[in-house]
Amino acid sequence: MQYQCPKCQSRKILPVASASEPAVRPNVPKSLVILIPAIFVLLLLVVISIAMWAFGDGAGQTLQIATVVVFLICAGAGVMFWRDLPDFKISMQAFMSNNRHWKCRDCNHEWNI
Repeated sequence: MQYQCPKCQSRKILPVASASEPAVRPNVPKSLVILIPAIFVLLLLVVISIAMWAFGDGAGQTLQIATVVVFLICAGAGVMFWRDLPDFKISMQAFMSNNRHWKCRDCNHEWNI
């Protein structure tokens, strides 16, 4: 299957829902649902720590402990997602191949496969 718009060659495509065919959704693992927010929280804590070291007298012990805890959560969720990745890839490929009607987000071109 071609995963780009046939008109403008953009890869920003969306499946268009139809009333006759129910939408088949990919199975998103819970580890990914935990991993993505945990990465953003870790990034925020690291930026705060760097800012406190640069403009103050260092990050406090509570902030350091929170950063380590969130890092461990990220590492655990990353390992769990790595184990779930083959099933996620299979469900995502099934989702992409089951959809027949697509729309480009760049040029609004719609096409059927």
